[in-house]
Amino acid sequence: MLEPAAIRRVDRSGMMNIVASLPEQLLEGYRRAEQVRIDSGDARRVFIAGMGGSGIAGDLFVAWASDRSKLGMEVVRGYACPAWAARNDILIAVSYSGDTEETLSAVAGGEKIGCRIVGITSGGKLEALCKAGGYPLIKVPKGLPPRGAFGHLFASLPAISEDWVYGDLGHELERAAAHLMRLREDYGAEVPARSNPAKALAAKVRGKTPIVYAAPPYGPVATRWKTQFNENAEVLAWASQFPEADHNEIVGWGGDPHARRFLPIILRDREEAPEMARRLDVTKKIMSRWTTVEEIRDRGETLLSRMLGALYLGDFASVYLAVLRNVDPMPVKPIAELKKRLAA
Repeated sequence: MLEPAAIRRVDRSGMMNIVASLPEQLLEGYRRAEQVRIDSGDARRVFIAGMGGSGIAGDLFVAWASDRSKLGMEVVRGYACPAWAARNDILIAVSYSGDTEETLSAVAGGEKIGCRIVGITSGGKLEALCKAGGYPLIKVPKGLPPRGAFGHLFASLPAISEDWVYGDLGHELERAAAHLMRLREDYGAEVPARSNPAKALAAKVRGKTPIVYAAPPYGPVATRWKTQFNENAEVLAWASQFPEADHNEIVGWGGDPHARRFLPIILRDREEAPEMARRLDVTKKIMSRWTTVEEIRDRGETLLSRMLGALYLGDFASVYLAVLRNVDPMPVKPIAELKKRLAA
């Protein structure tokens, strides 16, 4: 069922091609945005407002770069600009459509406070707002589902943040894109299931409910896996983080008689702190008493390469799972219905 012809029959809208294009998206997104330089000035904090497929770009950027930022950085998911935002703080609004009501509301709150607004969007009300207010605007290409524009949205953030984040972010992004191009040779639709890790993973997930675990800084990668399973394959999935999960969730594995219906997937990194590595090793052994545990490690040379490499595997696996379930991975009808009802 995962031969190229079968994939094309189910994936009628071409989500596989969109997923595969992530390396090129990263490079193009950085090039588009690097012409817009944002001076940190008197700012003390940077807020990145976004929801869903747009918000995950901010989540991953903060997880990757916050420990080398001279400004505090946090993601805003909701209607309100944080009460601790101050005049001249930077509010970066990320909305692929430009019409995300929560993000637009946060921007309105930021304007009242006197935050410096930056927009990343393909159009909509956010583009109009930025043009009317004279705010910096990064345009990304139209015609993609928001979750399929991750590369454009994410790469815009390091491009505009080099005034307050240390390091050659552009070079790190280029290395990560090159790594993904190599991974694509293993994960692509033309690669047979017997030698394709993404297809093999989809087959393991089929018929089970995935719960994706990660320790910092991989939390947003786990969330991306969850949301891609939700939207592309139309299955329930959850994401959870260590060490917190060891203080509650692990008890559920031991006590739930239906534990084998779930598939825990642990995202690991070769540079884990010794105490975290030991914790994850022990947790895996304990969980294995009640269910099969999958462990994912990417082989990239840099942290960003490994984070994006792990994310890339999840993206591919979610589309292959959709094909196995005979689900076109592009439409998201419940979200469309929800937005229509909210707008009524």
